[in-house]
Amino acid sequence: MFRLRRTRKKVRSALQNIDLQQALERASTHHLRQFKANEPRIKWSELKLKAQEIRQKNLEKLPQLIEQFCSEARRSGAQIYWAETASEARNIIEKIIHQKKAKLVVKAKSMVSEEIELNSYLQQKGIKIIETDLGEWIVQLAGDRPSHITAPALHLTKEKMAELLKNKFHQDIPSQPEAIVEFARQNIRQAFSQAEIGLSGANFAVAETGSLLIISNEGNARLATSLPPVHIALLTLEKFVQTLEEAMTLTKALIFASSGNRMTAYVSLITGPSRTTDIEKQTIIGAHGPREVHIIILDNGRSSALQDKTLKQALTCFKCGGCLLVCPVFQAVGGHIYGGPIYPGGIGAVLTSITRSPQEALLAADLCADCKKCEDFCPMGVLTGEILLELKNRLPTTPEEKILSKFFRYSSLPKIAVKLGFQAQRLLKKDIQSWLPPLVWLAEKKLPPLPPHSYFPPLPEDKKEDKTKKKVFLFQGCLIRFLFPSIARAATQILRFFHLEVISPPQQVCCGAPNLHLGQKKDFITLAQKNIQLICEANPDFILTLCPTGNAILRKKYPQEFPEFRPWSSRIFDLTNFLAIKEFFPPQLHQSKEKIFYHYSCHYLYELGLEKPPLEVLSNWGYQPIVEDEPRRCCGFAGAFSFKNPELAHHLWVKKKEKIEQSQLEIIATDCPGCIFQLKSYLQKEENRYAVYHTVELLAQRLSEKLRENSQ
Repeated sequence: MFRLRRTRKKVRSALQNIDLQQALERASTHHLRQFKANEPRIKWSELKLKAQEIRQKNLEKLPQLIEQFCSEARRSGAQIYWAETASEARNIIEKIIHQKKAKLVVKAKSMVSEEIELNSYLQQKGIKIIETDLGEWIVQLAGDRPSHITAPALHLTKEKMAELLKNKFHQDIPSQPEAIVEFARQNIRQAFSQAEIGLSGANFAVAETGSLLIISNEGNARLATSLPPVHIALLTLEKFVQTLEEAMTLTKALIFASSGNRMTAYVSLITGPSRTTDIEKQTIIGAHGPREVHIIILDNGRSSALQDKTLKQALTCFKCGGCLLVCPVFQAVGGHIYGGPIYPGGIGAVLTSITRSPQEALLAADLCADCKKCEDFCPMGVLTGEILLELKNRLPTTPEEKILSKFFRYSSLPKIAVKLGFQAQRLLKKDIQSWLPPLVWLAEKKLPPLPPHSYFPPLPEDKKEDKTKKKVFLFQGCLIRFLFPSIARAATQILRFFHLEVISPPQQVCCGAPNLHLGQKKDFITLAQKNIQLICEANPDFILTLCPTGNAILRKKYPQEFPEFRPWSSRIFDLTNFLAIKEFFPPQLHQSKEKIFYHYSCHYLYELGLEKPPLEVLSNWGYQPIVEDEPRRCCGFAGAFSFKNPELAHHLWVKKKEKIEQSQLEIIATDCPGCIFQLKSYLQKEENRYAVYHTVELLAQRLSEKLRENSQ
């Protein structure tokens, strides 16, 4: 089912690959630990904003920056070339190599060279090319491709690296990192002095001086660009910045996001070929460094992306790779499965749509859980999930996606689907790996009990009419309407306690998020129009949501598609956040606070940014919420994602379950009905040890207890 039938086997293989899982876990853990240790010292939030301003400003005047750079670089003695396509870039490089009659090329790490598939091209032409970055060298020896933008061999453990070197060089190499590094140093080092050409990328190109800025840790980039007599630099047109000061600000942001370190070992500025003025102050080209510098500027779809409002923001990405190391899907399967054919991860899918075709990005787009972790982390603020969502809705969808989308568009169909799901689950067997994803999704769960009124039960009426009350429109969302009506009732009880009039029309429909993720924007528009009409007719003072995804859709997507809805967006609040803002807390509670495990929904934490409100509210209502240590795990639901990728979703759930078990707490609170569905459907298999609640349900329990106390 769906396009993912072609990747499910690969996903299962990756999830069962113990070495891969160990490598990904080690890498992400080391990155997180280093990042968190230095974050307070780097003033990260301020640095991100400053870096984003620089990138946005420079992106708007790229033609002028490129023209200025070319002029200054030529003045310094560099030769400039323009390549529209990957093929043109390869041909230019081959031509220079043949002109110099070179037989050996040493290369510093360059994802752009991977983009144009340079290594295989030159090898077919009989030209030897050696990767000098340790990770790239390992990948080259393995006949593989990079699985991460800045850590190419991230998919390999140190043990696997040592085994590879032993097989290639017939020597016993200890699996200690120090031994692997020393062996690589001994084997690569002599190539620097033997090579006729050194090839590199560039992290930034400085317009005011015509300089290339190259960041590295290993020292290989300096050797590759200094020892050979000819240096070829390959860069793309989004790399240009105005000044050296701007370049250094971006460098600080890139280094920290990439490695968690405050500074890297080497930051090189190269301005033309080497020269000396030691003889009568006369400039002589070709001292100890290269006599020639050739700079190739590659377009490869980027000019077109600049004209596309959605894709343009992706060109601010400076390829730090940090987003991959916080991405739960990347951490589960790695960059060889999740991403494009060259660039890994969600951002890799976006770059694939720019440099190759949107069609090639669709498989990765389907694997994206849209958890917003990458968007929250990204130093450039690239909305990767939003871009992938837009790409899905630009391209043709499968018949299955169209059918599934209709279940959300027509209000009577979800009711039928829920009942059928419960019936189907009783018939499913355990051996289901080859089954369709929806059946796998059903079979591995124990669905929460179907409520007596499974289709929008009426809320209790407020018999006391008071025109002075503020009016609240309670937007419930699909899961609450069909599976968890107790959440809506609890919310109503609390809001009415604080003298608010609650309206929640039964005619309200799905917010439309599933339709967008299924690539059915027309269905989304239809649903949005119905909800907008209801809200406008009700004319509420506040619009409160019980689902973070619904909140984001109403507050962000509706105004984008319907400008007339923009005035309403300032009235939309998550209910728990609303209680915190209004300080709607009960009278003093005297009993000791009960410890509970609080699970952050990904959208709640990373898109809405509501880290403190639920903890504040729960604490004031007589609970002691305990949150897990970093990294905070995704539960694996993610709406349509878990339906399309049940094995991957289950893998994420297992990671979450480990955190819950470590807490030794059996009451779990969250503010997302999707997470509640995931938690309940798995934890119900645990002999009913665990109780899972929406935050407002726990608050309603406390309120009922307090009211009973007062009545006695």
